[in-house]
Amino acid sequence: MTKRLTLWALPLAVSMMLAGCSSNSASEPAQSAASTTSVDSQKEAASDGALTAEQVKSVASKLMEGDNAVQVVGNEQMQQQLEIAKNAKAPSGIKPEKCAELNAKYSVTDLTASVSATATSSSESVGKVVQVFSLTDDATRNNVSQALTLDDLEGCENVTVETGGEKIETERQILPLDVKADQSLTMSTQMDAGGGQLLTSIVVQALRDGDFVLVTLQTGSQQAAELAAQAVELTDRAFAEIDAVRKQ
Repeated sequence: MTKRLTLWALPLAVSMMLAGCSSNSASEPAQSAASTTSVDSQKEAASDGALTAEQVKSVASKLMEGDNAVQVVGNEQMQQQLEIAKNAKAPSGIKPEKCAELNAKYSVTDLTASVSATATSSSESVGKVVQVFSLTDDATRNNVSQALTLDDLEGCENVTVETGGEKIETERQILPLDVKADQSLTMSTQMDAGGGQLLTSIVVQALRDGDFVLVTLQTGSQQAAELAAQAVELTDRAFAEIDAVRKQ
């Protein structure tokens, strides 16, 4: 994987770049660095009140209970992917050019200071990705908080992203939905998948205290409003599960 983790870029790329990568996609040096980072993150978690790797994985797993084809990626593999994302080149080929600048302003490229897990599931109608990050330093939390202040796409509702020689046309909007968090950003994106197929993605990004939850749902059949309601409900459940594991 060579893409950066950005909060504003293509929603599915944000989530699937972590959930869809196998552990052997990284080089040996990256794996070695990730292992060290994972241990450091867990040590920090024990001292600063962040969730442990087991707790974060438990939260992600419970959110997908009952779904089909569920996969859960724990903190060790997540750290490997986050390390790759941190060091990757910035995305290119975003048009209009001013939208590339907006993307850079509202991007978080380093989430290694976290204890994290990802759960994915897929069915014939909806693909789901839930990512839970228990942040372990103030700088990372502040960066995420800044990224979530995006409230106006400033003429970037329609964006073309060229990657791997292919152009992806997107149409997006920010949805003013109520999420039970300190800050949240919900975005709807419609992509031309080719062959006349349109894919609709909803991404909810929410921060509460030191916990950051990112939920992505994608479908080629359901309406955006229906998908958005599901995504918000899943995000609220994530914070409820976080509260539950903290009380144990």
